Amino acid sequence: MRELKVFADGIPFAAGSRFRLSGKTAVGLFPSLFTLEAWNLKEEESFQLSNTKEIAVCREDACLAYGKVSDVFRQTVPEGTVTVAAFSLGLDLWEAPVSLSVEAGVSVSGTVRRLLEASGTGIRLLSFPGSDPVSVRGRAFLGRAAECIEEILTAAKARCALVPAGLCVIPADPLPASLILSEKDLADRPAYADGGRKLILSTTVTGFRPGDEMILEYGGKTASGLILERMVDADTGSGPWSTQLLIEIHQGGRNDGQIVSFNG
Repeated sequence: MRELKVFADGIPFAAGSRFRLSGKTAVGLFPSLFTLEAWNLKEEESFQLSNTKEIAVCREDACLAYGKVSDVFRQTVPEGTVTVAAFSLGLDLWEAPVSLSVEAGVSVSGTVRRLLEASGTGIRLLSFPGSDPVSVRGRAFLGRAAECIEEILTAAKARCALVPAGLCVIPADPLPASLILSEKDLADRPAYADGGRKLILSTTVTGFRPGDEMILEYGGKTASGLILERMVDADTGSGPWSTQLLIEIHQGGRNDGQIVSFNG
Protein backbone atom coordinates (compact mmCIF):
# COMPACT_ATOMS: atom_id res chain seq x y z
CA MET A 1 0.00 0.00 0.00
CA ARG A 2 1.21 3.49 -0.87
CA GLU A 3 0.56 5.35 2.34
CA LEU A 4 2.48 8.09 4.13
CA LYS A 5 1.57 9.52 7.50
CA VAL A 6 2.49 13.17 7.94
CA PHE A 7 2.76 14.90 11.30
CA ALA A 8 2.89 18.70 11.59
CA ASP A 9 4.32 19.63 14.99
CA GLY A 10 3.35 16.17 16.19
CA ILE A 11 -0.27 16.41 14.98
CA PRO A 12 -1.54 14.11 12.18
CA PHE A 13 -1.85 16.21 9.03
CA ALA A 14 -4.21 15.97 6.02
CA ALA A 15 -4.88 12.24 6.29
CA GLY A 16 -5.87 10.73 2.95
CA SER A 17 -4.22 13.45 0.86
CA ARG A 18 -1.78 12.68 -1.92
CA PHE A 19 1.79 13.26 -0.74
CA ARG A 20 5.20 12.96 -2.33
CA LEU A 21 8.33 12.81 -0.17
CA SER A 22 11.76 13.15 -1.73
CA GLY A 23 15.22 13.70 -0.31
CA LYS A 24 18.30 12.10 1.19
CA THR A 25 19.85 11.56 4.58
CA ALA A 26 23.44 10.48 5.10
CA VAL A 27 26.23 9.79 7.55
CA GLY A 28 27.80 13.08 8.65
CA LEU A 29 26.43 16.42 9.78
CA PHE A 30 25.70 18.12 6.47
CA PRO A 31 21.97 18.95 6.65
CA SER A 32 19.63 16.40 5.08
CA LEU A 33 17.09 18.28 2.96
CA PHE A 34 13.66 16.83 2.17
CA THR A 35 10.66 18.18 0.33
CA LEU A 36 7.06 17.19 0.97
CA GLU A 37 4.51 17.88 -1.75
CA ALA A 38 0.82 17.83 -0.82
CA TRP A 39 -1.90 17.96 -3.50
CA ASN A 40 -5.09 20.01 -3.28
CA LEU A 41 -5.03 20.88 0.39
CA LYS A 42 -7.91 22.73 1.98
CA GLU A 43 -7.25 26.38 2.80
CA GLU A 44 -7.03 25.65 6.51
CA GLU A 45 -4.57 22.81 5.84
CA SER A 46 -2.34 25.06 3.71
CA PHE A 47 -2.40 27.64 6.48
CA GLN A 48 -1.53 24.98 9.07
CA LEU A 49 1.43 23.75 7.00
CA SER A 50 2.69 27.31 6.47
CA ASN A 51 2.83 27.75 10.25
CA THR A 52 4.35 24.38 11.07
CA LYS A 53 7.77 24.32 12.73
CA GLU A 54 8.60 20.60 12.42
CA ILE A 55 7.49 17.87 10.02
CA ALA A 56 7.74 14.10 10.40
CA VAL A 57 6.83 11.67 7.61
CA CYS A 58 6.30 8.02 8.50
CA ARG A 59 5.36 4.77 6.84
CA GLU A 60 3.93 2.17 9.17
CA ASP A 61 6.25 2.29 12.22
CA ALA A 62 9.27 3.76 10.40
CA CYS A 63 10.17 7.46 10.33
CA LEU A 64 11.27 8.28 6.78
CA ALA A 65 12.08 11.96 7.33
CA TYR A 66 12.03 14.50 10.10
CA GLY A 67 13.21 18.08 10.43
CA LYS A 68 12.55 21.76 10.91
CA VAL A 69 10.63 23.58 8.18
CA SER A 70 12.65 26.15 6.22
CA ASP A 71 10.17 27.12 3.48
CA VAL A 72 6.59 26.51 2.35
CA PHE A 73 5.16 27.61 -0.98
CA ARG A 74 2.21 26.82 -3.23
CA GLN A 75 2.06 26.28 -6.98
CA THR A 76 -0.54 25.47 -9.61
CA VAL A 77 -0.27 22.21 -11.58
CA PRO A 78 -2.60 20.48 -14.08
CA GLU A 79 -4.03 18.36 -11.23
CA GLY A 80 -4.85 21.45 -9.12
CA THR A 81 -2.53 22.92 -6.50
CA VAL A 82 0.57 21.54 -4.81
CA THR A 83 1.82 22.89 -1.49
CA VAL A 84 5.55 22.22 -1.06
CA ALA A 85 7.31 22.20 2.30
CA ALA A 86 11.11 22.06 2.53
CA PHE A 87 12.45 20.74 5.82
CA SER A 88 15.76 19.55 7.15
CA LEU A 89 17.33 17.63 10.01
CA GLY A 90 20.56 19.22 11.20
CA LEU A 91 20.27 22.64 9.60
CA ASP A 92 20.26 24.38 12.99
CA LEU A 93 23.44 22.54 14.06
CA TRP A 94 25.10 23.36 10.74
CA GLU A 95 24.30 27.05 11.10
CA ALA A 96 25.14 27.31 14.82
CA PRO A 97 28.46 29.06 15.56
CA VAL A 98 30.61 27.96 18.50
CA SER A 99 33.62 29.42 20.27
CA LEU A 100 34.84 26.93 22.84
CA SER A 101 38.04 26.06 24.68
CA VAL A 102 38.43 22.54 26.09
CA GLU A 103 41.16 21.78 28.59
CA ALA A 104 43.49 18.77 28.46
CA GLY A 105 42.21 15.52 29.92
CA VAL A 106 38.73 15.66 28.38
CA SER A 107 37.60 12.65 26.35
CA VAL A 108 36.33 12.89 22.78
CA SER A 109 32.79 12.12 23.94
CA GLY A 110 33.06 14.85 26.56
CA THR A 111 34.27 17.32 23.95
CA VAL A 112 31.38 16.43 21.64
CA ARG A 113 28.90 16.95 24.48
CA ARG A 114 30.38 20.38 25.23
CA LEU A 115 30.22 21.37 21.55
CA LEU A 116 26.59 20.29 21.34
CA GLU A 117 25.80 22.24 24.49
CA ALA A 118 27.60 25.32 23.14
CA SER A 119 25.60 25.10 19.90
CA GLY A 120 22.38 25.91 21.74
CA THR A 121 20.43 23.52 19.50
CA GLY A 122 19.33 21.15 22.25
CA ILE A 123 20.75 18.19 20.31
CA ARG A 124 22.23 15.58 22.65
CA LEU A 125 24.78 12.81 22.26
CA LEU A 126 22.94 9.47 22.28
CA SER A 127 25.79 7.00 22.09
CA PHE A 128 29.57 6.80 21.85
CA PRO A 129 30.60 3.17 21.18
CA GLY A 130 34.19 2.17 20.54
CA SER A 131 37.38 3.98 21.48
CA ASP A 132 36.97 7.25 23.41
CA PRO A 133 40.48 8.70 23.73
CA VAL A 134 41.38 11.50 26.12
CA SER A 135 43.12 14.60 24.78
CA VAL A 136 46.59 15.25 26.24
CA ARG A 137 46.41 18.90 25.16
CA GLY A 138 43.82 21.60 25.39
CA ARG A 139 41.93 22.52 22.24
CA ALA A 140 40.12 25.58 20.96
CA PHE A 141 37.17 25.40 18.57
CA LEU A 142 35.83 28.26 16.48
CA GLY A 143 33.37 27.98 13.62
CA ARG A 144 30.34 25.88 12.71
CA ALA A 145 29.34 23.51 15.50
CA ALA A 146 28.80 20.66 13.03
CA GLU A 147 32.24 21.04 11.45
CA CYS A 148 33.94 21.22 14.86
CA ILE A 149 32.22 18.01 15.95
CA GLU A 150 33.21 16.21 12.75
CA GLU A 151 36.80 17.45 13.18
CA ILE A 152 37.21 15.96 16.66
CA LEU A 153 35.51 12.71 15.64
CA THR A 154 37.70 12.34 12.56
CA ALA A 155 40.78 12.68 14.77
CA ALA A 156 39.37 9.75 16.80
CA LYS A 157 38.71 7.77 13.56
CA ALA A 158 34.96 7.91 14.13
CA ARG A 159 31.97 9.28 12.23
CA CYS A 160 28.46 10.25 13.23
CA ALA A 161 24.86 10.47 12.09
CA LEU A 162 21.90 12.56 13.23
CA VAL A 163 18.58 10.96 14.06
CA PRO A 164 15.47 12.73 15.39
CA ALA A 165 16.46 11.89 18.98
CA GLY A 166 20.04 13.18 18.73
CA LEU A 167 23.58 12.36 17.61
CA CYS A 168 24.91 8.80 17.20
CA VAL A 169 28.64 8.11 16.89
CA ILE A 170 29.86 5.45 14.45
CA PRO A 171 33.12 3.81 15.57
CA ALA A 172 35.90 2.77 13.21
CA ASP A 173 35.36 -0.94 13.99
CA PRO A 174 31.96 -2.22 12.82
CA LEU A 175 29.27 -2.88 15.40
CA PRO A 176 27.01 -5.97 15.21
CA ALA A 177 24.57 -5.73 12.32
CA SER A 178 21.08 -4.53 13.18
CA LEU A 179 19.57 -5.34 9.76
CA ILE A 180 19.58 -8.41 7.53
CA LEU A 181 18.40 -7.97 3.94
CA SER A 182 17.77 -10.72 1.41
CA GLU A 183 16.63 -10.93 -2.21
CA LYS A 184 12.98 -10.55 -1.21
CA ASP A 185 13.76 -7.10 0.26
CA LEU A 186 15.26 -5.77 -2.98
CA ALA A 187 13.53 -4.34 -6.03
CA ASP A 188 16.53 -4.96 -8.31
CA ARG A 189 19.96 -6.58 -8.45
CA PRO A 190 22.61 -4.83 -6.33
CA ALA A 191 24.71 -2.31 -8.27
CA TYR A 192 28.27 -1.27 -7.56
CA ALA A 193 29.92 2.11 -7.04
CA ASP A 194 33.41 3.37 -6.14
CA GLY A 195 35.25 0.56 -7.89
CA GLY A 196 33.11 -2.11 -6.27
CA ARG A 197 33.70 -0.91 -2.71
CA LYS A 198 30.15 0.35 -2.31
CA LEU A 199 26.77 -1.16 -3.10
CA ILE A 200 23.59 0.56 -4.25
CA LEU A 201 20.47 -1.29 -3.14
CA SER A 202 16.96 -0.52 -4.36
CA THR A 203 14.32 -1.46 -1.80
CA THR A 204 10.75 -0.72 -0.97
CA VAL A 205 10.13 2.51 0.94
CA THR A 206 11.80 1.98 4.30
CA GLY A 207 13.19 3.92 7.23
CA PHE A 208 16.61 2.27 7.42
CA ARG A 209 19.00 4.78 8.98
CA PRO A 210 22.43 5.89 7.78
CA GLY A 211 24.95 4.65 10.32
CA ASP A 212 23.19 1.29 10.76
CA GLU A 213 25.22 -1.86 10.17
CA MET A 214 23.62 -4.41 7.85
CA ILE A 215 24.10 -7.81 6.26
CA LEU A 216 23.02 -8.60 2.69
CA GLU A 217 22.30 -12.20 1.69
CA TYR A 218 21.90 -12.42 -2.07
CA GLY A 219 22.44 -15.21 -4.59
CA GLY A 220 24.01 -17.50 -2.02
CA LYS A 221 26.60 -14.87 -1.01
CA THR A 222 26.84 -12.61 2.00
CA ALA A 223 28.26 -9.13 2.51
CA SER A 224 28.26 -6.83 5.50
CA GLY A 225 28.43 -3.07 5.41
CA LEU A 226 27.47 0.33 6.77
CA ILE A 227 24.54 2.33 5.40
CA LEU A 228 26.06 5.62 4.22
CA GLU A 229 23.01 7.19 2.54
CA ARG A 230 19.28 6.62 2.17
CA MET A 231 17.51 8.29 -0.74
CA VAL A 232 13.70 8.35 -0.81
CA ASP A 233 11.27 9.23 -3.57
CA ALA A 234 7.80 8.19 -2.47
CA ASP A 235 4.57 9.34 -4.13
CA THR A 236 1.29 8.03 -2.74
CA GLY A 237 -0.21 8.69 -6.17
CA SER A 238 1.15 7.33 -9.44
CA GLY A 239 4.72 8.62 -9.21
CA PRO A 240 7.90 6.91 -7.93
CA TRP A 241 7.82 4.69 -4.86
CA SER A 242 11.30 3.56 -3.91
CA THR A 243 14.27 3.82 -1.57
CA GLN A 244 17.93 3.52 -2.50
CA LEU A 245 20.62 2.65 0.02
CA LEU A 246 24.32 3.36 -0.47
CA ILE A 247 26.32 0.74 1.43
CA GLU A 248 30.01 0.85 2.33
CA ILE A 249 31.17 -2.78 2.11
CA HIS A 250 33.32 -3.91 5.02
CA GLN A 251 36.67 -5.45 4.19
CA GLY A 252 37.48 -8.52 6.27
CA GLY A 253 35.12 -10.19 8.71
CA ARG A 254 32.20 -11.77 6.87
CA ASN A 255 33.78 -10.84 3.54
CA ASP A 256 37.10 -12.56 4.33
CA GLY A 257 38.99 -9.53 3.07
CA GLN A 258 37.45 -9.68 -0.39
CA ILE A 259 34.97 -7.48 -2.25
CA VAL A 260 31.87 -9.62 -2.67
CA SER A 261 30.52 -9.97 -6.22
CA PHE A 262 26.84 -10.63 -6.71
CA ASN A 263 27.12 -10.59 -10.51
CA GLY A 264 28.05 -14.22 -10.98
